[in-house]
Amino acid sequence: METKANYLMIGGFVLGVVALAFMFVFWMTNLAGGGKRYYILFDGSVAGLTSGSSVGFNGIKVGEVQSLQLDPTDARKVQVLISVHPDTPVRDNSRANMQSLGLTGGTGIQISAGTPDSPFLVATQENPIPVIQADRGGGQGLFDAAPAVMNNANALLLRLNDLVAENQDSIHKTLTNIESVTTMLEQRKEEISQTITDVHVAAQSFKDLSGKLEVSLGDNLDTLTRTAKDSLQEFGNFMREGRRTAVTFNRVLEKIEANPKSFLLGGSQVPEYNPRGN
Repeated sequence: METKANYLMIGGFVLGVVALAFMFVFWMTNLAGGGKRYYILFDGSVAGLTSGSSVGFNGIKVGEVQSLQLDPTDARKVQVLISVHPDTPVRDNSRANMQSLGLTGGTGIQISAGTPDSPFLVATQENPIPVIQADRGGGQGLFDAAPAVMNNANALLLRLNDLVAENQDSIHKTLTNIESVTTMLEQRKEEISQTITDVHVAAQSFKDLSGKLEVSLGDNLDTLTRTAKDSLQEFGNFMREGRRTAVTFNRVLEKIEANPKSFLLGGSQVPEYNPRGN
């Protein structure tokens, strides 16, 4: 009897430990996931997404993916169960989409914050696990487009390889010419340096000459101005005298035309000849 009692005690103890372990694992799972669960329904492929994938909210990790399964009503859709931290402010108009975590980081889910005036997404009797709407195409195109991208990259590399092969001689000649020019410049670096120095000296000399001319012109500017002013005044006087002379000469010509005898003989009328003396 004592042996049977011992077996019962050991069995009960083992069952209790198993139950506690199960409860601990369940509690740790909820704690790690944040205690709030949501469904996300993606249209199409979710390749790269696995249980344990990261779930972020505005770029901050708040939970992880718990499970993935096909939608019972439509096999074209994938139902993803996630768990997040209880303080995560998921709203009615929050949206979820798949996001690459880098070349080696796998794939995760990002949830947008929604608008502040939108109510929080909470569980109801009809939907004990609320559903976060996925962005249109949120489960498609991320990895489906990868083969096409790789094909395009391969095609580009092939075309680049063909281009290099077709122009191999030209590229070789170009590189040879560049090397020759580099060698020539290296051999004549002292001459080039001297040329640069001469150009600098010439520029400095031109600058000094310009300064001297500016100073010289500045010193003689007043003298030139006065001389030009006096010359213009004398020319004006000459023109006035010439105008008076022209007027006088014009008057003389008018008198000659009117009475040439009187102008030449000095009288107003020449007496007529009378042979009788009367």
